[in-house]
Formats: sequence, structure tokens, C-alpha cells
Amino acid sequence: MRSFQSNIPVPHFLSLFATCFAVSVLAFPSFGEGPSVGFTGDIAPLLQRHCVVCHGPEKSKGHYRLDTFAGLMKPGASEKSAVVAGKPEASFLYQLLIEKDSEDRMPQDAAALSAKEKSLVRSWILSGAKFDGTSHSTPLSSMLKTPEYPSAPQTYKHNWPVTALVFSNDGSQLVTSGYHEILFWRADTGKLLRRVGAMPERIHSITWQPTGNFLAVGGGSPGRSGEILLLDLSGQSKPRNIASTSDEVLCAAFSPESQRIAVGSADKFVRVFSVPQGREILKLEQHSDWVHGVAFSPNGAWIGSASRDRTARVYDSTNGAPISTFRDHNAAVESVLFNGDGKVVITAGADRNVRTWDAIDGEHDRTLAKFDTTITRIALSDGKVLIGLADGRVILRELPDGKGAAVTNSIDGRVASLTFNGATGRIAAGMHDGRVRVWSIREGGHDLEFLASPTSTPSKHR
Repeated sequence: MRSFQSNIPVPHFLSLFATCFAVSVLAFPSFGEGPSVGFTGDIAPLLQRHCVVCHGPEKSKGHYRLDTFAGLMKPGASEKSAVVAGKPEASFLYQLLIEKDSEDRMPQDAAALSAKEKSLVRSWILSGAKFDGTSHSTPLSSMLKTPEYPSAPQTYKHNWPVTALVFSNDGSQLVTSGYHEILFWRADTGKLLRRVGAMPERIHSITWQPTGNFLAVGGGSPGRSGEILLLDLSGQSKPRNIASTSDEVLCAAFSPESQRIAVGSADKFVRVFSVPQGREILKLEQHSDWVHGVAFSPNGAWIGSASRDRTARVYDSTNGAPISTFRDHNAAVESVLFNGDGKVVITAGADRNVRTWDAIDGEHDRTLAKFDTTITRIALSDGKVLIGLADGRVILRELPDGKGAAVTNSIDGRVASLTFNGATGRIAAGMHDGRVRVWSIREGGHDLEFLASPTSTPSKHR
């Protein structure tokens, strides 16, 4: 075998060898560090997905909250250190995640974390439990990237409830909620025009900008995340997420001048964003439970909200200052509206009453209507109140005294959503079984009914 010979002087050769060795060592992490894991990119989404529902602002089992990094690092009722930087096995949080006994393991009443997820938590703690966000008090939900939603099915195996719908401003189109999508229909024929995906699984609110080209869509996944998205109708751009919340977005309303949007969610907050920038202008924290409804007064000066905490509230829309609180429903308040001059608030509750009250002092209330079945939705129609009921009836009541009651339609099934278009005088009701019915309260005539769930069988119209 030929011996190796080098023209490089020995001292230079050893120096070169030492340099190469050092570079190779630095290029690879030590075995103790494990893979690189970031808090905002890896750990925050995992905790939001599996843990915040039981250890967050709405519920904090064991007096332990981990919906922020600051909360995560504090001990709960056990007073044991939740996270000990560099020591996973000494971290109480990690101990509970890998616990074999399902009675003690976290999360409880749910599937255990996967081996990969446990490994991520271990690696993050082992590498120092470092925070790579902007503030320790920032909610984990605000750190999440926009979810990658699956495509909507080409055809639905089952009819999907129409939990939200809205007319276009001119009344020619109707937009309905679907599974990970919204669907555009001709309002006069029920013909499907367009489908827009990349949406949350559950959609609770669809709102058309009063003057402009934006459609706002709110929804999310129960107990995990919520979103409000803006869709620019002037082009073919994808929906843009302007805010993420720790629980589902349940309602949204544009301001009359179209430059703001108020959003209510199951995380108990009312937020106001600029349009189209998506900058948060206000965050209202007065409610102690889900926010079911929001509305602007006709002049845009006030915001009304309805909550599962049995109250409805009115705020100054510019600075969030509280104006009035109404507490007389004695049950969850489901919907809120302002009358034409903005001085009277109209609310519907789980107590099966529709009430009106003074926007400034929260008093001088009266019962506009009372029913023996659940009120599912209310809407304004030519200065009257439309009331959707769980038994399929849609009732029209006069303001301010509730007289002149009339059943404008009776549909077999549960009314899940309701909307009115002032340009055409037409009403649309979305049903829990996936049907949509459209009719006029000014001209009468036959109803249009179609199935809003795309199936392999063409929808029947009448």
C-alpha cells in the first residue's frame, strides 16, 4: 500500500485539522440538547389545542392557567414547579403529561398527547424552556399561525346546518355557511354561484360590509380556537385572518360607515378591529361568559352586546366606556339589536322573551314578545322585528309595542339563522337540516326553498 505523504508542514496540518474538528463539533448539537423547539411555533399551539380549555380564562382546574407563558411558568394549587428549565423530569407539567394512570394523566377526559408531542415538550424544557415571543402576558391564541384547513368536500354526505347566512347589499345573492367553506347562491333561483374554502369548520357569523367589498366570516373550533376572516369580494384573493381567539367567534357586525367591525366570541370578549387593516382598536372585557351577539347603533356611536352571563350591555364605540347594562332576562341573552333611532335596544334570551329597553339607562323595559319555544334568531325588517323560532315559525312584531303579530312563514324544522334585505324586502331563513327558504314580506308570492349543502343530487326548488 502506498504511504500517505503531504506537502503541508506538520504544524500547519495540525492547525487545519483542529479547525475542521471544531467546525464539525459546532455544526451539530450535543446529544443532551435534542432538536430545536420553539415556544411560539411548537409549544404554544400544542398547549392551546390540548390544555387551555381546562386551564384557561374560562376554567382553571387546580388553580392553574397556561393560556399565557407567564401563567404556564407559575405553580398551581399543588405549589409544584410546573416547568423547571433544563429538567423535564423535575417539571410537574411534563410529569403529568407522561403519567401512565389515566386518572392522573393530563389532559384528563381526552386522548393522551402523542409520543411526538411529548417529545416536543421534553425537548423544549431540556433546552432551557426559552420564550421566543414578544410578551410573557400575550395569550397563546394570539401566537398561533392561521390554521391550515382541509378542503371542503366536493359533495356532502350529510346536510350541514345553515348556522349563518346573509344577503348581498343589493339582494341578488345569498351567502350561506358550509363545512370549511361559504357558498354563494342566486337569491331568486337558488343556483350555486361560487364556493370559497379555507374557512373554519364551524361558521357562526357571515356579515356583508354595508358600503364596500368585504365579507366578514367568524367561526372556529369549540374550546380550541376562533377566527374572524375578511374576504375581498372585488378579486379572487383568499380569505385573510385578521384575528385569532382562544375560543370560537360567535358573532360579528360592521359599523355603519364600514370602517370597523365588532366581534364577540366564546372567550368572553368583545373586540373591535379596523377595516381592512385588521388592527385591534378596542377590547371590552365586561362579560363573564360567551358573547352571543353584537350590534352597532345606527349612527355607529354605540356597541351593544349579548352574553350567556345573562346580561346585555351598551358601550361607547370610540373608547369602550360602559353606558348601560340590562339584567332582566334571567337567562342567557342570545341576540341584540338597536331600533331605528338607536335609543332602544332589542334583546332575545333563553327565557323565550324578546325585550326592549332604554339604551342609556338600561331601564324602561317592556316585553315585546313571549313564546313557549326557543327563540333562535332575531333581525330587523322595515322597522319591525323578525323572530325565528325553534319550531320553524318566523314571527313579525311591530315596534315599539309588539302589536300586529303575524306569522310570515312556518317551516318544518328549526330556524338556525335569519336575515332580511331592505333593498328587496326579502327574508331568508337557514334551517338546521341544511335547507334555506327565501320569501318576500312586501309582495307575497311563492317561497324559494333549496338545499344549501352541495350533494350529488341536484337541489329541489319550489
